[in-house]
Amino acid sequence: MNYIGRSLFLLLFSALLFTSCKEEVETLIPDMGYNYFPDDSGSYIIYKVDSSVYDDFTETKRTSSIFLKEVLTEQYPDNLGRPARTIACYYAPAIDGPWLKDPNNQYYQVKTNKVAERWENNLRYVKLVFPNNVSDNWLGNKYIISPPPYIIDTSNYRVQDWKYTITSKDQPFNNGVFAFDSTLQVMHIADSSVINKTLSFETYARNIGLVYREFWVVASQSNFDQPWPIRAEKGFIVRQYAVGYGKEE
Repeated sequence: MNYIGRSLFLLLFSALLFTSCKEEVETLIPDMGYNYFPDDSGSYIIYKVDSSVYDDFTETKRTSSIFLKEVLTEQYPDNLGRPARTIACYYAPAIDGPWLKDPNNQYYQVKTNKVAERWENNLRYVKLVFPNNVSDNWLGNKYIISPPPYIIDTSNYRVQDWKYTITSKDQPFNNGVFAFDSTLQVMHIADSSVINKTLSFETYARNIGLVYREFWVVASQSNFDQPWPIRAEKGFIVRQYAVGYGKEE
């Protein structure tokens, strides 16, 4: 092989090697799933929240629906020096308002390269972990020391032990209002007996955030042949649907 031929061969070989290495590096970059939990200032989601509350003292069931708007606002360092964002909450009887700000709102969130956390009235939840893959699990309530007020049977439910588990990822999901192409579902707890039922899970969509939530804490001592929404005597059932989202200027 002459000098020119060898030079052309080496040049072609180098180009192929570079391309091959580049493609290999690109395929090794993991999907961390950061965009399941957006944290851009001005991002908002509007929810319809349907709830049923059971009162065993008055033997009544109260149902209600309300609209909730959550807006990510200013960023500031939390007490660990991490970037946190305040979540401004507004309530309305209809999706077009009028919107009233919750004066008692104490919500904010923190997103790092490993976790996404959210504070709700001084209760700290680890909502997601990064990367996030099916079957990944973690103690999402590990920072909650005292039983929160929504737990009925505090002797049997240590919320610190709830093992959050990713049950699906990158799956289509319809929350009854929107159809989303790529969602992540996190099961918090699914536990039931003859007299108690506790269920909690959330669904997140890429580039939007939380788009559906369902939370049951109910108890009953009778009518065992009836479904829980009918026979429940105390507790609550909450379903939360994203009905609008965007970014404020």
